[in-house]
Amino acid sequence: MGDWNVQPWANDEAADWFHSFWENHDFTVLIDEINDFDPNEERYDSVRAASYLLQTLGIAYVWPSAHLETLKPLLVKAISILSNMINPPDETWGFLDMWGNSPDVIESVKMQIEALEARLGALAT
Repeated sequence: MGDWNVQPWANDEAADWFHSFWENHDFTVLIDEINDFDPNEERYDSVRAASYLLQTLGIAYVWPSAHLETLKPLLVKAISILSNMINPPDETWGFLDMWGNSPDVIESVKMQIEALEARLGALAT
């Protein structure tokens, strides 16, 4: 794995995921990445990339209306996945091991969680 930085876009897996998303111009790529996440597959950097777009575009007025009903559950699921990545509920979650328990990556994931929680909170208002 090529990691350049702790940001959700700064590694080979994330770059490949973003390429696939923009090549297909299809939000189901983002939705499926989060909904179908399995920690045993270790697609942590892909789900972080998808979560980054969700935190950026997950605004009721920006999100595609064809997928509007998925927005709130998707935000909740992304928050749960990212939370489990830095506070693993069991040994199947290997994200921290992959990153050597880096405090920088933990902080980066926490920032993503906060951004997603803000998006979720904005939906309630």
